[in-house]
Amino acid sequence: MDDEGRMENYLKRLEPTEEVETESAQKRKRERSVVWDHFKKSSDKAYGICNYCGKHLKTAGNTSNLLDHLKRLHPSRMTADKEPMPKTMATFLNKEPFYGSDSNVKKRLDKKVMDMIVKDVRPFSCVHDEGFVELMQEAVPRYKLPSRTYFRDVMLPTEYDLLSLKLRAALEAVKHVGLTTDLWTSAANEGYITITCHFITENFKLTSALLSTAPLMTPTNHNAQNIADSISLMLAKWGLLSKVVTVTTDNDSTMKKACDILEFKHLPCLAHTINLLAQDILKLAAVNVIISKCKRIVTYFKHSTIATAKLKEAQNTNEPLLLIQEVSTRWNSAYAMVKRILQINEYVTLTLLKLRNGPSPITNEELDVLNDLSDLLSPFHEATLSVSTNTKVSVSLIIPVIAEIHHKMNQVKAQLRTQEGKKIYVVVQKRLVERLDSFETHTIPRIATLIDPRFKKDGFLRSSNAEQAAEALELELLSLEPTTPRRPPTPESTLNEASSKFSFLQNKPKVKSTRADATRQFMENENIPDTCDPLKYWEMTADNELKLVAKKFFCVQASSCESERVFSLAGQTISDRRTRLKPEVVDQLLFLNKNRHFN
Repeated sequence: MDDEGRMENYLKRLEPTEEVETESAQKRKRERSVVWDHFKKSSDKAYGICNYCGKHLKTAGNTSNLLDHLKRLHPSRMTADKEPMPKTMATFLNKEPFYGSDSNVKKRLDKKVMDMIVKDVRPFSCVHDEGFVELMQEAVPRYKLPSRTYFRDVMLPTEYDLLSLKLRAALEAVKHVGLTTDLWTSAANEGYITITCHFITENFKLTSALLSTAPLMTPTNHNAQNIADSISLMLAKWGLLSKVVTVTTDNDSTMKKACDILEFKHLPCLAHTINLLAQDILKLAAVNVIISKCKRIVTYFKHSTIATAKLKEAQNTNEPLLLIQEVSTRWNSAYAMVKRILQINEYVTLTLLKLRNGPSPITNEELDVLNDLSDLLSPFHEATLSVSTNTKVSVSLIIPVIAEIHHKMNQVKAQLRTQEGKKIYVVVQKRLVERLDSFETHTIPRIATLIDPRFKKDGFLRSSNAEQAAEALELELLSLEPTTPRRPPTPESTLNEASSKFSFLQNKPKVKSTRADATRQFMENENIPDTCDPLKYWEMTADNELKLVAKKFFCVQASSCESERVFSLAGQTISDRRTRLKPEVVDQLLFLNKNRHFN
């Protein structure tokens, strides 16, 4: 072969063949990082988005940080990729692969874990707790627990959005809602405002919902305008600005002014007002001295395990009672402390006499004062319990409850044992008029009491206020579309309930309406027992104007206790160990917890 032929063969060997090019392309394809089986690229290619927890990570030209994320938070995913097991071998070894991300079983289990976190107020980190992981591995071996970031960043917002749609549908179906709201400071020293709404459904069921627990629009400012703006923003989100009947809050002047700015009717919380009255009583010199002594005794037992053990031993029972400490911010706690001391004072005294350096026992004279104090505080305790509910109609109880307190005070007066007790009684009567009697002049509780078939005009302390309530009801009826009034039947199924909570009604002469209007037939019917449910009554009544009024006014809450309950739950959510939760996460967790009944 000549030189030219050898050169041609040499050049042919240097040229890549089609077969070589194909092998090279396949090799490059195989060299694509396994990371992209677990991540997807963002639209601008700058981030990788985790398929399991939704976290966004910068790619920075390589996949090292993505791989590190998988190794730290999703190691099982990497293991499954590196060591695939043939199906026949997996079956032989009884080791089925984990449920895939699209598996319906996995989705149901993920939701159950999310529900557990919400219902039991558990931290998201509980999914990494060794005991819980072992339990799930034993119970459902094929289920791989997702990371806490997946539950926080993916599951929580998804569940919140789904439940929000259900609540929105329920709220769109009602015309009127009552609100409660209050402010609260978390363990992280962050200010929150909570808003709850209450409404009567088409089938006359009282329903409650938490709308929001979030920081104020301007967190550093707690003035009335900022509060009003924050409430307005949240109500606009839910389409409720035109549906609010009234807002129930504590007696704080800023809250009242915020309602004025919003042009909403404001109702002071009856439970909070009663607590203020009780605090007035406890500040009296004759009361403060003995209450302070009771606190010292309780504190001594709370701080001494020996004293507590001896107190239990002295009672000689399988269920010994312990003393209760009074906390000024906790309603009725002073009454609870006094009642418990009176209940087990004999054993407390025997125990203190056996111990060195203990406080002095309560004397017989002091015991008589405590008995008088207990009798005087008892009606207020019962009243607080009556109105601190969100499952039963409470607004129509406000005026009858206050009337019952007056009635019981007159009974207690004749039973007082001590001069100190009689002095306390005089102050109680004065404060009772100052703090509570104004409720009978509020339009909302007036109309609510009047259309409650248990009370009507008989529920009022003063007949003049009952007449003014009837006039307010007439104006309310005129604002409604006219319908043909029908005689409302009395639910016979409930008339057998004979017990009564309101003794002042038993001897009260019945007042009949003389007006020839839509309320006459209702007023002239006999009252149903006060233990019956007024919602059941109106549910069974033929449609008329009064039924529409009942649905409007019975949604109002007599107390802001529901907001207080949310804050109690929030205190568990934002605990000392979980102070770094973002406000948005707190809001979503509380929303899911309090609105579970809409699922």
